[in-house]
Amino acid sequence: MVQTEFLVQFTGQLVPYAEGLRCFLLELGYTPVSATQLLRLARHLGRWLDRRSLRLSELTSTQAARFVRARRRAGHTQFVSTRSLRPILAFLASVGAIPPVTKPPIRQDLVGRYVEYLEQERGLSAPTIASHEHFTKRFLVAHPEVGRLTAADVTGFLLRESKQYAVGSVKVLTKVLRSFLRYLYVSDQVKIDLGGAVPAVAGWRLVGLPKALAPEDVGKILRSCDRRTAMGKRDFAILLLLTRLGLRACEVRSMLLDDIRWDESVIAVRGKGSVISELPLPADIGRALVAYLRVRGCPPTRSVFLRARAPSRGLGTSTVTQIVFRASKRVGLAPVFAHRLRHTVATEMLRRGGSLTEIASALRHRDADTTAIYAKVDTARLRMIARPWPGQRV
Repeated sequence: MVQTEFLVQFTGQLVPYAEGLRCFLLELGYTPVSATQLLRLARHLGRWLDRRSLRLSELTSTQAARFVRARRRAGHTQFVSTRSLRPILAFLASVGAIPPVTKPPIRQDLVGRYVEYLEQERGLSAPTIASHEHFTKRFLVAHPEVGRLTAADVTGFLLRESKQYAVGSVKVLTKVLRSFLRYLYVSDQVKIDLGGAVPAVAGWRLVGLPKALAPEDVGKILRSCDRRTAMGKRDFAILLLLTRLGLRACEVRSMLLDDIRWDESVIAVRGKGSVISELPLPADIGRALVAYLRVRGCPPTRSVFLRARAPSRGLGTSTVTQIVFRASKRVGLAPVFAHRLRHTVATEMLRRGGSLTEIASALRHRDADTTAIYAKVDTARLRMIARPWPGQRV
């Protein structure tokens, strides 16, 4: 039997790895409390293996799934998914105690060749390629045998996926599917070009009005952050960037320490199409960033904003949107997501007398139609140019 520094006693097969696992978790940025919880989970895993006479080398992803199911049946309410085992399995695999942890095969060779095609032949930007890669992997999980694809497979997949995405995301999905299916055809991996089997998605860009928040609601969202905590300081800085500069969620997530030029009060923003724009850094945003960076720590990453929990790394693809959603929920608003704050910035500029040209410049729009939708928000100006209905008294 061995006891770690955090008073977790190990027996059996995991004894030789207990101290190494503790150090590994601390290096990843886990707090002593979180590390202790994971050490207890590892101890439970070791006992479960011993009771079933399973060797540590037999611990596969299948056995890990059985273990967490056993925890759920036993009434445990924490650490009841295989995701919670990831740091433990990663350590054991790194020291050769278990086979390398693998995910279900999704034709990585095919995905890799498609990504290379997008980079070299199409010249797409990194964020666009990441979007293509994400949706392509989802498609290949459902249909790994591309040589047997039919039009019904394509439309069936799109119908299933469309139930969980907004119209804009479904449009992106259809674009990716057409591109990938045509790539399969031109690379002789399928006999028929199934790109034409992808249906069009109805949706008109200028049909609705941008849904802006009232200034008082923006203030409530900002004040909802508990700036006594590191996470509250992080969320406040992110919300300021969204509500003051109108940044996109992906632009906040991809922000690097080197993008902030403190001496010039300038921030570089990595926008669509890999275009880097320079924006002035307002004093209040600068103060919020400094407050967060002082408690952020010094992990081996240049990303400005990090996960609140270990392992310390940059934010996930949906984290910024979730931060906005949680803030709106705290103050009792209907669900608000990141892009609505961008609409709010544009609408507020218009109400203060800004022109569409100024809005396009501030939000870095490349297409005039993208900005044109805000013309419908300014009802006062629209009344001045609207012609009266025939027979109407004016």
